Amino acid sequence: MEPKELTLLDLLAPLRQSGPRIALLAVTAGLLVYGASLLLPPRYESQALVRLDLQPPPRVGALVDQDQTQNQNYLSSLALALRTAAPAWRFPDGERVARLARVEWRDGDQTLRVQATGPTPRVARERASWLVQESQRFLRERVLETYRSLIQAELARGKEALETLRQRLEAEPPKTLFSSTSDPALAPYLEAQGVSPPVARSPNPAATYLALKRAELWAEMARLQAEVEKLEAFLREDGALERFLAVSELVPPTLPESPLSPRPLAYGALAALAVFFLGLLLIFFSALLREEGGQGT
Repeated sequence: MEPKELTLLDLLAPLRQSGPRIALLAVTAGLLVYGASLLLPPRYESQALVRLDLQPPPRVGALVDQDQTQNQNYLSSLALALRTAAPAWRFPDGERVARLARVEWRDGDQTLRVQATGPTPRVARERASWLVQESQRFLRERVLETYRSLIQAELARGKEALETLRQRLEAEPPKTLFSSTSDPALAPYLEAQGVSPPVARSPNPAATYLALKRAELWAEMARLQAEVEKLEAFLREDGALERFLAVSELVPPTLPESPLSPRPLAYGALAALAVFFLGLLLIFFSALLREEGGQGT
């Protein structure tokens, strides 16, 4: 005798018998979870959005290009340092930032998103405000420290260039250079080699060229001296370095209207659905076992 295959009707029969009990059990489980969720402490979340704008540090001369991409990379490294350091901080009430808040950085629009939670809307907003202020302080201190080192390095580079120019200007040219004269026939040849006509046609092209170069060196030395003095005065100015990092709050810390958790209705519905589908699986599985047992006997 061939074994009887299990059909959909065979599965629906036990479902009609046990279905009301499964549904009742699912509703009961949903109500219990809903009631238990009402007893959980609420958790509110406040968010803030801050934009960072970093200006390049002052440099000596035009030898170094001000690369905007380099500034963006430095901003990203600052944000990474902030995300690494912030979890170890503690709120004024003693709670750890790592447990109740997080900081996210977006390279595309150079924004910093701050999220903080609390038992009440006011506490959540106060924590978000505190975290925004501490993040600004952290970033400004890092920029101040780094830019001060960069400017000091630029000062050293400028002073070294000044010393090189002084040595070149102090070098005495040979006296015979000023007493000798050139053949006027050399002027066309010198002009063909790229020498400027006033120098090539002068009575002493070498001495004229040297005088012009020395004048250029004196002008370069005066420019470098002015820039070095400007940087030194800049370092002595209080709060000057803080202007390089501009922080603007696009979205101030919000006051949440509804709690982030718990959500009793959602929790209750999920519990009811889970119990209901689990009951269906048990019904179908038990029906399959009974059918196999009947065929075996």
